[in-house]
Amino acid sequence: MDFLADDNIAGVTLLRLVSRGNAIISELLRLSEHVPPAYKSEDLSIKNPKDRQTNKYAPVIFDFGYLKTAEYQEHKIKSSLELEELDEDCRETHMEILKRYYLLFESIYKYIIDLIKFLDDLEQGIFIQLTMEMIFMNTDGKQLMCESLYLYGVMLTLMDDRIEGSIRERLLVSYLRYKGQSEIELLHDVCTLCGSTGYLPGQLNGIPLRKPPNYPEELFSRVINQRDEKDQYQWRTFVEMVIGRLRSDDIYNQIMAYPSPEHRSTALATQACMLFLSLYFAPNILHDEAAVMREIVDKHFADNWVLSFYLGFTIDLSIAWAPYKSATLALNNTINLANVKSLSVKHVNKMDRQLVELKNLLTEGKLTKDFILDSILKLLNHLRDCNTSIRWLLLHTTTLNKKFRDIVSVEVDLDKLLEFILKTAQFEFILKTSLQSLLETKQDQWGVCQQQSSERMKDLGNYFSGENVLVKVKKNENLKRWFYDIAEKVNLSYSDATSAGRKIQLIIQALEEVEQYDQIDTNLQVKQYIKETSALLRQMIRIVNIKEEYLVTMATVGDISYAWQIIHSFIPGMQSKIKRDPAYVLLLRATFLKLSSILHLPLVRINQAQSPDFFSVSEFYSGELVGYVRRVLEVIPQTMFITLSEIIDIQTNRLHELPTKIEKERMKEVSQLEERYKLAKATHDISVFTEGILAMETTLVGIIEVDPKKVLEDGIRKELVLTIAKTLDSTLTFTSGKTADFEGRLKQLSATLDGFRRSFEYIQDYVNICGLKIWQEEFSRIINFNVEQECNSFLKKKGSPLVSVFQSKEIPIPSFPPIDSSVNFMGRLAKELINQTDFLKTIYLESGWFERDGREVVGVKMFSLLQNSVGTFGIRGLDKLLCFTIVKELQLFIAALRPQMKPLVPFLNSLVDTLHPISDIPKEGKIYADSLVKTMKLWPLFIQSICKIGQLQLLRRKIAMILNLSCKIESNTLSCALDVTNKALLSSITAHYHQPEKFPYPGDDNRLLGEMSKYLESGGFSDPFTKIYVTSPPLECFSILIFLFILSQMSRFVYQPSLGILIVKNKKAPLDSSALIVGLVTFMKQFHSSYTQQILAFLAQYIRFQTLNMQKEGGKVVNDIPLEVSNIMAVIEELCKYGNLSRETINSYVPPYLFDSFKATLVHPV
Repeated sequence: MDFLADDNIAGVTLLRLVSRGNAIISELLRLSEHVPPAYKSEDLSIKNPKDRQTNKYAPVIFDFGYLKTAEYQEHKIKSSLELEELDEDCRETHMEILKRYYLLFESIYKYIIDLIKFLDDLEQGIFIQLTMEMIFMNTDGKQLMCESLYLYGVMLTLMDDRIEGSIRERLLVSYLRYKGQSEIELLHDVCTLCGSTGYLPGQLNGIPLRKPPNYPEELFSRVINQRDEKDQYQWRTFVEMVIGRLRSDDIYNQIMAYPSPEHRSTALATQACMLFLSLYFAPNILHDEAAVMREIVDKHFADNWVLSFYLGFTIDLSIAWAPYKSATLALNNTINLANVKSLSVKHVNKMDRQLVELKNLLTEGKLTKDFILDSILKLLNHLRDCNTSIRWLLLHTTTLNKKFRDIVSVEVDLDKLLEFILKTAQFEFILKTSLQSLLETKQDQWGVCQQQSSERMKDLGNYFSGENVLVKVKKNENLKRWFYDIAEKVNLSYSDATSAGRKIQLIIQALEEVEQYDQIDTNLQVKQYIKETSALLRQMIRIVNIKEEYLVTMATVGDISYAWQIIHSFIPGMQSKIKRDPAYVLLLRATFLKLSSILHLPLVRINQAQSPDFFSVSEFYSGELVGYVRRVLEVIPQTMFITLSEIIDIQTNRLHELPTKIEKERMKEVSQLEERYKLAKATHDISVFTEGILAMETTLVGIIEVDPKKVLEDGIRKELVLTIAKTLDSTLTFTSGKTADFEGRLKQLSATLDGFRRSFEYIQDYVNICGLKIWQEEFSRIINFNVEQECNSFLKKKGSPLVSVFQSKEIPIPSFPPIDSSVNFMGRLAKELINQTDFLKTIYLESGWFERDGREVVGVKMFSLLQNSVGTFGIRGLDKLLCFTIVKELQLFIAALRPQMKPLVPFLNSLVDTLHPISDIPKEGKIYADSLVKTMKLWPLFIQSICKIGQLQLLRRKIAMILNLSCKIESNTLSCALDVTNKALLSSITAHYHQPEKFPYPGDDNRLLGEMSKYLESGGFSDPFTKIYVTSPPLECFSILIFLFILSQMSRFVYQPSLGILIVKNKKAPLDSSALIVGLVTFMKQFHSSYTQQILAFLAQYIRFQTLNMQKEGGKVVNDIPLEVSNIMAVIEELCKYGNLSRETINSYVPPYLFDSFKATLVHPV
């Protein structure tokens, strides 16, 4: 019976179940590395909310205690606006990952339920003519039955070890709260299975931090204890049969790969770990059945006590079985201090002997194909000895038993063990490669040897025919026929290797006998022919004896998946060897290939079941392998950058440029030979250090191809990113608030990065990379990532740094602890720039920001420093941050303004009615003064918000000018192309609004406008004053309120003709009029344009009123324009300039002669 045949429903069902189990474990391992920090924070365990500092979500994250007080907790959250917003933020941030965790926990529960159902179907006879006993008699059947139980044990063990119980409870409760209990069908069952056990992962002096009584058997029995008595009986029967098979059988036929009795425990290691976990489903055996435990220990653990239960996750039986009486007694019979000492010495001595043998075998020219053909069985035995010793030494150096560890650590030299692993892997790789080559060319080589043997026999037949003219020999008809007959017999069938081998042996024997004839014995040429033919025939025997089974045996023997977690501790040793000898990296390639065996265990069943999970699972484990390779090899770029720092120092500080002309006498002095020698030596060190990895061949690790050149480049990128990020973070810190400090920091950053960039470009050819390209790509990525994270603080739904489009797993951008309210250096830079241009301290002119004494604070020089330090990417990032800040300021301003305006709305409406129609002039001027008094409480809020927005807008405009200038200078072709394309697009959009049927608007799938917008903003082709930042419902009485605000501020200013701006009269109450006006323009732009028209109408009405009601003194009319009118006209001029208002629009409200009079007064002031 083929249990895995497509028409065998039972076999297919069980295979798919086991396949699913392996996929679940891979997802568990994947998710265990990405537990949200909010759910694993230790602060959640602190009962006093005031003591919770690091986790802002702590008040809305609960464990299973929530289920008892759900109504109270929900009421508490809903009664607090702050908690409600925090809860919503937590939901939006974590809902996706919470769903994945719940699906993981649910899949574990469904797995065991489906396994119980399968057993029930077997009992019910659903699978015709199949019973549990019959399946256990089938080789594939008993393997899958044992694996199904084992995988469930692995799931539970890893779940509790990798995702702490309290974390699981928090994840489940959060998912319940955000998803709704009615939407989660299996919630109660999943919570029962995945609730906290009280176990704390980790050890202290070999003892678990916390291991509750009856652990883990209580966890293993949670689901089955909820089932009825019939299911429990079937389960006990199933567990007993699994344990029975694992005790007595070699279910995977591993003894064939390990024929030596000395290697029995290694041969049975796979099912030993299965048996270990299976025993927890029947804890009575561990407690009370001494005879059974003695049998298990004698067979599986006679010479070992540390085992890997799944992909390198180890367990120490001397610790794990300590609570179980029978298990401990059985183990003590074989594992004691004397035995541990004996085993340690034995394997260390074997390692020493095998290292000598490996050194001999790995000598150049030793492992030839002929040598392998002659010694294949000996080589395989040597490979078995090496791998069994490696297994024992690797596993038992991790023992948690202090007494045993002291003995093993004394005997085992870890550095020598690492060398042993590397050389064994190299030997295995060479042997495997040679065998594969021999198997691929086996038939061709057989044909060549066969043909040459046949031709030689025919030649000898011709020789004894006596018909050869040039060689006189006596004719011998018998020898002639005999040799022709042998030539025919040599043409053997390749397919029947056994029969062919016997016949070849007989032919060789016949050839040895024919040599005794006098006519042949006395002829050296004939004897030589016969010996060469015998050699060819023996070669055919060796060739035919090479079998595919040897490769299978090598794969089984060379499996090192048991050490996947342990091997990580050897990374420093590997890196140390690479530092001493960069060529050592060539030896590591074989080790990396050997580690690929971790893919076999989880993928073999998934592949057999043709599961769609194959790609995701293989991608996960292959990614882990590639990550390991990168971690080992990252020592090369790390060391390279240490040397690069010396090059930077030489080129930046010590090496001076050669002058255009040099006097002959000063040639030696100017040449700086000592410094140039140091530079050349450092450069040579870098090139030699990278030679090893560049000499490595491309290697397929799992399903991912590892290109050593790409690994080197990624490593260099990683170190480059780390260096640049550290430099930016450490340099861009501002504490004094002084302009000199700000300028000094930018100069320091510019000099540091420039020296680093020049040195990086200098070495690019020596390490075969594109230095400038890498620099620009990584620098832009660092800036964009930090800008994105800084912008996160403005968003309600904050994205995780791990899922950022600018973040990379292979080349991560580091995050540093914030030193102020900003998230990172980009926030600090933006904050300092805003502080330097504070509207209360500076005055804005077209060339920049100035203090009142005329000293420039931020201008062309400062922006040039910004350009040289953080580059175009940094300036563009500052622009984006300023944009987000403006949005936030507008939102806060509007939100704060609405409630304060509400009581004033009736009054403002009556004021509007009084002033209407606007074309007329009010009868009384007192109405303006009364209105200003009643609204004066609003003005502090207006001044702070409007001026702040205006200041930020002016900064954005200045940045746009710098970006545009930079684009025109550095890439004029791009600048022109953007300009033309922009005009063409605007023309097309205008045509659409005139004739929408003829010129349709681009569809949503058209990416041109979106992409073009990014280019235009990066090139400075944008006007921030025309941007709409927020969308808000209309504000009641908006126009009259803005008018009153402008009117209220006019008495503070006086127009300064030489500067062309309004300046404050009272120096003790400073204010930048440009920031005020630009802020007003921006604020008005966020609402309908009709509001702007109304505001201009109110201003014009006020100007007409004041002009027609000039006071008379001594019977004469004063020709001077009142101060408020003059200032308002200046404001209107500025609104026209900054707001892109046409002169015709202004003239429709204010007569042109008034502006002419205003300008004449400026030219000839009275």
